[in-house]
Amino acid sequence: MRQTGQNKDFTQPKLKTIWFFLKPYKLYVVALFLLASAIGVLESTTVAAIYPIMDLGLNVQAGQDNMLFSAIANLAAVIPGKDAFISYCILVILLAITVFIVKTLNIHLTARLSTNIVGKVKERLFEKQMRADYQYFLDTKQGGLVYTTTIATSDVSTLMTSVAKILSDIILMLFLFVLLFSMNWKGAMLVTLIGVGYYFITQYVGTRISYATGKGKAEKSTSEHVILNEVFNGIKQIKVFLTQSDWVRRFNRTVRDYYAYYRRNMVWNEIPAYSLWVLLFATIATMAIILRMQNPTGFTPLLPLFGTFAFAVLRLLPPIANFGSLRMQIMSALPNAELTYAVLSKQLSTIKDGEREFKTFTSNIQFDNVSFTHKGRPKTIKDVSITLEKGKTTAIVGPSGGGKTTIADLLLRLFDADKGQIRIDGVNLKEYKLSSWLNRVGVVSQDTFVLHDTIKNNITFGSDGYSDEEVIQASKSANAHDFILEFPQGYDTIVGERGMKLSGGQKQRVAIARAIIRKPDILILDEATSALDNIAQASVQEAINKISKKRTVIVIAHRLSTIIDAEKIIVVENGLVMEAGTHKELMEKRGAYWSLYKSQENI
Repeated sequence: MRQTGQNKDFTQPKLKTIWFFLKPYKLYVVALFLLASAIGVLESTTVAAIYPIMDLGLNVQAGQDNMLFSAIANLAAVIPGKDAFISYCILVILLAITVFIVKTLNIHLTARLSTNIVGKVKERLFEKQMRADYQYFLDTKQGGLVYTTTIATSDVSTLMTSVAKILSDIILMLFLFVLLFSMNWKGAMLVTLIGVGYYFITQYVGTRISYATGKGKAEKSTSEHVILNEVFNGIKQIKVFLTQSDWVRRFNRTVRDYYAYYRRNMVWNEIPAYSLWVLLFATIATMAIILRMQNPTGFTPLLPLFGTFAFAVLRLLPPIANFGSLRMQIMSALPNAELTYAVLSKQLSTIKDGEREFKTFTSNIQFDNVSFTHKGRPKTIKDVSITLEKGKTTAIVGPSGGGKTTIADLLLRLFDADKGQIRIDGVNLKEYKLSSWLNRVGVVSQDTFVLHDTIKNNITFGSDGYSDEEVIQASKSANAHDFILEFPQGYDTIVGERGMKLSGGQKQRVAIARAIIRKPDILILDEATSALDNIAQASVQEAINKISKKRTVIVIAHRLSTIIDAEKIIVVENGLVMEAGTHKELMEKRGAYWSLYKSQENI
């Protein structure tokens, strides 16, 4: 009883996963079932038609009281001609051609079903992940995301193709078994016992070995993607810290583990099929022995029956063998299908959108008693209450880890506050449609994301709505136009992976152009110059000063020398607002800002 319960617990989730992908394509499933049934009838009829051909050819006139043989005789009678032998042969040819046509339709429909499912699954998966909030991407390894979206979804195609084929093979086997029982029930029982035994062998191999090895392969393949993603992103640090050998060992160990699972799965997938050959040929020989023992004086009249029975058994061999291998393919592909199903079926965390359209910024931004804690970390900001006024430059400064960038992230709604409100012109930020709000905000961060694309496309950043004149004007405002024209291809220059053809200062100026081409009301500069040398910093700062005129600017800065002229400076430390004022006012207070400024004077 316990074993039965385990099998039930094991099987039901797998069927649920398969049906999840098939459910939107019910008409396809019905059509495949009808085609598979037609193939079963036609193939069984083709095999059965061998009997009268052998009977007439050997001239034994054994006869066989069988409804199927009678139906075949009626079909052959429709074919013009006086020679029954030729009529039966023509009938076999016509049946074979019809089987070919129906099988071709079945293959075509299976291919359409499989490709449609995996294509839609990839689209749905990527779209769902894009709708997830920023926290989801912080919680999930990049390599795992890439693996799920590419490799794991490909196994969904393998799963669907295998399911369609196994359905067709099961129906064909049923019709062939009917034919066998109609000819000789004893021999058919022997074949049935072998088939049942083979089923239990493949069930054990599939559930205990193929599924386990498939799950192991999925885990190790995911690890490969994670390792490769981390290595390629951090190759500079890996080389500088001389840790190449450690990463090589990790990768090699993962590869070896993956192929250990692969090898095990490959071997066990083949063993059942090889054993089936032995069993079925033994069955045919045993059938011959039974017939001989029943008719010791003359075997010739039984040759049509034996030949047709043997041919039917041999025709059973591929679907039975396929049944085992396909079942193990299904079990091997299921872990990746379950991984895909898990992402598609679960509720990913999202930022709830508002309903009001944000049109223009008119007054101020208020943080009212706002607190927020990053997942798995101590409280990041605590009861922050600040006002950022329209048309002015407000700088937020303080030690690293004090909560400066978190304030900007909350304003961009990458996260929502745990407590308190952020109000734009008196309206809770959560009430605005996120897209309408972000369309009015430009951002330049310390770590500029640069596409492996042209400079122009890096400035427009996925939007086709900007003219060449707007791109050039934004580049001039960002002090980028001159250096762009120094490249032979100008704005059509491919910048390379992660912008390798551009210097740090050039990347930042492209990022500034990207931010201001949208003509934002509010500009957020998050440590935009902190990673640059003095010369590059001066050039970028000049661009920032130029674009800051007549805009509301929020500067998160490490270098205090860059924000001396800000209308308001807010000092944040340990998640708390320590003080606020102009540079002059804060220096006169000789408080937190004064200490920070003095610590940088000799840097």
